[in-house]
Amino acid sequence: MVPTTAGTGSEVTLVAVIRDEQSGRKVPFTSPFLLPQLAVLDPRLTQGLPLPITAATAMDAMTHAIEAFIGNGKNPVSDALALMAVEKIANALPEVLEQPQNKGLRLQLAEGSTLAGMAFSNSMVGLVHALGHSLGARCHLPHGLCMNLFLPVVLDYNRPQIDDELARLLLPLVGAERFAATPAPLRPQATLDAINGLRDVLWEAVRLPRTLAEAGVTDRSVLTDIRDLAINDGALLYNRKDADRKQLMALLEQVWE
Repeated sequence: MVPTTAGTGSEVTLVAVIRDEQSGRKVPFTSPFLLPQLAVLDPRLTQGLPLPITAATAMDAMTHAIEAFIGNGKNPVSDALALMAVEKIANALPEVLEQPQNKGLRLQLAEGSTLAGMAFSNSMVGLVHALGHSLGARCHLPHGLCMNLFLPVVLDYNRPQIDDELARLLLPLVGAERFAATPAPLRPQATLDAINGLRDVLWEAVRLPRTLAEAGVTDRSVLTDIRDLAINDGALLYNRKDADRKQLMALLEQVWE
């Protein structure tokens, strides 16, 4: 398997997603037969990737790593892979938007994507993906864009249960100096601030949407459909905190505008 984006990590995962044309649902499934014998990362294959797609797919990989690190299925193997993935993506993504032909930066994103794929193959993903699968299926929006929309609001929803994990994520997100300068009680919120800051950078650089309004979704009635799809998404089972229809709708309202 030779990936041509730095996002899904599919070159190392046992997960696939198919769209049920009759119901409109996106349905994930797993099988060891989906794992290839060899994956080759060649940064030259992503050098021509348009910058908006580069940003969206990188945020998909970032979400894989973070959800692997905070979910019910987390374990020492997925933790190690996820933390390294977050570090590589956080370091390379803002810079690659300014140097899209830089093979070193492109390779860092590719490595981050692969590590994140290995991470969530060992622990699965959560509510960001449940909502993202559902929004993508209903509104035909790219998957990475959907991840970017929901990541910070879902992390905030999962607090305080995930505060320990959020505090640990600050180091790979912002580096040792900023981590050390942040008092321990403030680190969970600082992690959310760093993720939102990255999203603002991506909006300014390539107009990667942060809200449904910025993504061009104008019909509020779709929120009910997205909620009803998300409540039956298997990824919800691995989220640290359960969500009912009312809570899902509240999260959708948060990303409306």
